[in-house]
Amino acid sequence: MFLSAFSPTVSEHSLAPDDEGATVAGYTLGPVVGRGGFSIIRRASSSQGGAVAVKIVRRSDLDKQPDPALARKSLEREAEVWSSLNHEHILPLFTVTHTPYADFFFTSYCPAGSLFDILKRDGRPALPQDDAGMMFRQVVRGLRYMHEVAGYVHGDLKLENVLVDEMGVCKIGDFGMSRKIGEIDDDVESDDEEAEFGREKVNILHRSRTISQANLTHRSFGRQVGKLPHALSLMRRHGVPARHRTSSPFPASGTPPAVPNRGFAPGSLPYAAPELLLSPNNAAPYAADPAQDIWALGVMLYTLLTGKLPFSDSFEPRLQMKILHGVFEMPQGIGRSAEQVLRGCIERSVPNRWTVAMVDEIAWGIG
Repeated sequence: MFLSAFSPTVSEHSLAPDDEGATVAGYTLGPVVGRGGFSIIRRASSSQGGAVAVKIVRRSDLDKQPDPALARKSLEREAEVWSSLNHEHILPLFTVTHTPYADFFFTSYCPAGSLFDILKRDGRPALPQDDAGMMFRQVVRGLRYMHEVAGYVHGDLKLENVLVDEMGVCKIGDFGMSRKIGEIDDDVESDDEEAEFGREKVNILHRSRTISQANLTHRSFGRQVGKLPHALSLMRRHGVPARHRTSSPFPASGTPPAVPNRGFAPGSLPYAAPELLLSPNNAAPYAADPAQDIWALGVMLYTLLTGKLPFSDSFEPRLQMKILHGVFEMPQGIGRSAEQVLRGCIERSVPNRWTVAMVDEIAWGIG
């Protein structure tokens, strides 16, 4: 008892700059509410009692990354993109504080968590269609702002990166992979061999088709006309539900190209568009195309409506091949509008894939 009087006590002065109870930019840091690739997210409160969320990136954690310079570049790019965006369905960036210890990004606190959290809460298999449609439409409008007004491709759209505030408003966040439309991804090395599949020549800056131009009434939405493939014929004869195949076939060889060793953030591969799985080359390097977000948008809608991903496999190379083939089972009973959006978004051919404006015009009918 006597010796304990001389033992050090925990005080505010002994706190690390990002510990709970520390003060940064007038906010008192609270408990950890989330984690990123090399960041933590804390709830924080002001002296007036208002709550915010703080994304904290320690400089020491950046130095531990395989490529610290690339990690720092990604963080700086995220801050640049994030600070330029201003929309109801985009997570706002209030202020950024840089210290020798860490960078602090202050944003809205979203107590409901992400769409992924909401989907998995209480073990529910899927969201009610009305709720799924309402949330999906909000994401579409935020993405439309990014594509048509801000001129950015998000690059990592998934349920985990859409947060929901206390009013039930969805807000797109996490802009570490965002690029200007048409910007070449110089973080990915090019390959000399040209991949044949999916290399249609498209000017992505002029992909502004409208619903009327797409002629929705007469579009096949990828359904093949004529003789059914042998496997599909067998499935129908034996009463097995047919799976939907996106419209563009593989080359005549029937063999998809080799899948490159391209890295994706945890949880992002199931949302990756097939063209991102192809080896880049000098003639067609990886470039930011809004179509990449549209594919991910379709995967999000499918998952909200069914509680499962359209493409999943615990073995990553096999998952990549499933995405490249683009075959998925169309959910039953989701309504015509939802079916149209899924076929328009999860479309293997980039020129035939919908734009965000086309999705927005149909999404009102979901739910």
